[in-house]
Amino acid sequence: MKRAVHIQIDSYAEEQHIVQQAHGDLYKKGEHYYLRYDETEPEMQGTVTTIKLERERIRVVRNGSVRSEQEFAVGRPCQGVYETPQGRMGLETHTHAMQYDWIDGLGTVEWSYDLFVMGDAAGTYRLRFLIREA
Repeated sequence: MKRAVHIQIDSYAEEQHIVQQAHGDLYKKGEHYYLRYDETEPEMQGTVTTIKLERERIRVVRNGSVRSEQEFAVGRPCQGVYETPQGRMGLETHTHAMQYDWIDGLGTVEWSYDLFVMGDAAGTYRLRFLIREA
């Protein structure tokens, strides 16, 4: 069953903290939850993000003006890709921690990771999603 949700996305990188708000859908398929929403940032206009939330792994897929796939799993590097009209770049994530504080898909999901783009360190990031009934 699909539920309308409000999502607050807190992104932390170095000394920077960005807060985004989005409306989307949350649904359960098998043992996993899926969160889908339209990106709100101007450079991501027309992009739909789908996040597959598993206990040991998180997968983020974007389709639209930007296409990307990223995977996060504590203890192992994960390969991904980022595509724009200008070209395609290989991504790799090294996830430090992943934490769920939720009931039936509502609540918070948080993870931190190092990102490598085309083999070069791009920074350390932390994402926190607060998912509430709309």
